[in-house]
Amino acid sequence: MGRKVNLTDVIKCCEIRFGRGAAAHWTHSDFINLNHDIIRATKINISINTLKRIFGKLAVDEKYIPQHATIEALQKYCGYTYPEDVQAPVEAQISEVIAPIKVRKNIFLYIFILAIIGISGFAAWKLFKPVASFPAYVTLLKIEGTIPFTAVFDIMVPDNQDSTFVDFGDKSPLIHVRAEQKRVSHNYLYAGVFNVSLRTRRSVFAETTISVSSNKWIALSYHDQMRNHYYEIPAVRTGSDSLFNLTNRQLHSIGLDTVKRIFTRLYNFTPVNYFADDFTFETTFKNPPRRHGFSCNSTQFQISGINSMIRFKLSNPGCSSRVINVLSEQRFDGDKDDLSQFVLEQENWNTVKMINQNKQVSLFVNGELLFTGSYQKPLGEIKGLFIEFEGNGFVKNCDLKAGDGRSLYQF
Repeated sequence: MGRKVNLTDVIKCCEIRFGRGAAAHWTHSDFINLNHDIIRATKINISINTLKRIFGKLAVDEKYIPQHATIEALQKYCGYTYPEDVQAPVEAQISEVIAPIKVRKNIFLYIFILAIIGISGFAAWKLFKPVASFPAYVTLLKIEGTIPFTAVFDIMVPDNQDSTFVDFGDKSPLIHVRAEQKRVSHNYLYAGVFNVSLRTRRSVFAETTISVSSNKWIALSYHDQMRNHYYEIPAVRTGSDSLFNLTNRQLHSIGLDTVKRIFTRLYNFTPVNYFADDFTFETTFKNPPRRHGFSCNSTQFQISGINSMIRFKLSNPGCSSRVINVLSEQRFDGDKDDLSQFVLEQENWNTVKMINQNKQVSLFVNGELLFTGSYQKPLGEIKGLFIEFEGNGFVKNCDLKAGDGRSLYQF
C-alpha cells in the first residue's frame, strides 16, 4: 500500500492529537503552534507551508505526496499505527528486501555508503537543527503598579542565527534582545490579556500569557496611528438618559485630534473568579457616523479569557471587508469571507445579546439571530471585557452574566 493511501488517517490522527478541531478551521497561528508541537514531540521540523499543504490550506497538485520522512514524523507525533489488515508502506517493504542483497554483494560498499549518509546527515543537522533544540523561555518575574503597569520577565534567548525579539502582545513594537540577555521589562498602558512571545520575525520559540487588571470600569481613546499612546478618561454615566459617551470636546481637551480617525473603548478587567464557557453578554449602543467625509464606523465587543477570547465586530454598510471576528480558536476575516451579515446601521440604538452555552454561541442583534457557531478551545478564567467604537459612540449598558445568572460585569 502506498503512503498516500493512509495519509487521510494520519491527518485525522494529528487533528485529534492537536485538539483544535478540523484543520479546515485552523488559522496561521494554529499551524505555527502545530509546528512547535511536532518539534517538541519528534525533534523534527516540518515547515509551516508543508503543514498547510498536507492539511489542505494551500493548493497542491492532485499527485502531491509528502516526503516519507514527513509522514513518519506525523505518525510519530500522533501515535498512529497501521491497522492489522494493512501492510507497511511500499518503501519500507522494498528496503527490507533489497538491503540484505546489497550487503551480500559488496559489504564494503554498503559500509562506505552508510558512512557518507551519516556524515551528510550530521552536517545537515548542524545546519538545519530544529527549533526545539534551542533552549528558550519567557516567564513573568514580577509586576509593578496597576495602570500603567510594568511587567518584568525572565528570558532565555536561544542560540540561533536570526535576530530575536520579544512581542509583548499589546501591539507595541517588537523589542530586540541579545543572546546573553536574561531579563526584559515592559510598560503596559491599558488593561487586558496579553500573549507574550520570544520570537524571530518568522517563528516563535517560547510564549506566556499575562493578565493586566483594571479593578474598575475605564474609558480610553486613541488614534489609529498612535497604538502606543492612549488617553484615559473617567468611565461615568452622563446626561438625563444615564449614558456613557465621550464628546468631541472632551477628546479634544485631552489632546486628540477629532478630525482624524479615533477609537474609544469602555472596558473592565477586574478579576471575577469565573472559569466556565457559559455566560450571557448584553449591550445597548449607538455609533453615529462622522459629520464630514466618508468613513467606516464600527463597533466591536470582546470577552477575554486567560486562554482565548470571543470577539464580534459590527460595521456600517460598505465596510464588511474590514470585519474580523474571533471565536476562540476560529477566526473569520472579512477580506476572505462573506461577513455581510455583520453590517448594521449604527446611527440609532441597537441591542446586542450573545449567549454562550457550553461553547455553543448565539449572537442576536435587535432580537434577530445573526450568528450561531461553536468552538473547542476553552476560554479559561474570564479576565474582562470591552466595547470599542471606531468613532465615539454611546453606551446604555454593557453587562456580562454567568450561566447561573450571577452578575460578573455590569455598567
